[in-house]
Amino acid sequence: MAKGVKTGGRQKGTPNKDKQPLLDALEGKWPGYHPVIAMAEIANDEKLPKELRFQAHKEVAQYIEPKKKAVELSQGSGEPFIFRMGFDG
Repeated sequence: MAKGVKTGGRQKGTPNKDKQPLLDALEGKWPGYHPVIAMAEIANDEKLPKELRFQAHKEVAQYIEPKKKAVELSQGSGEPFIFRMGFDG
């Protein structure tokens, strides 16, 4: 990638070739099935245990939000950095 400009490769949204046979097989067996949608349905089914729903929410979130990386904080002076956080309510 030169200076932040995409110059080649796949178009955005193009599925990996190695996934396509599996997606085709799933579509053949269960038309309209999509695993992320199925997990979202589990996450929102109030009849299921909360633990299972929570796990489903975590799985779906991976497809929507980027994973956060650890950030190292430093004052640059070698002195300890003190961070205080409070919660209301």
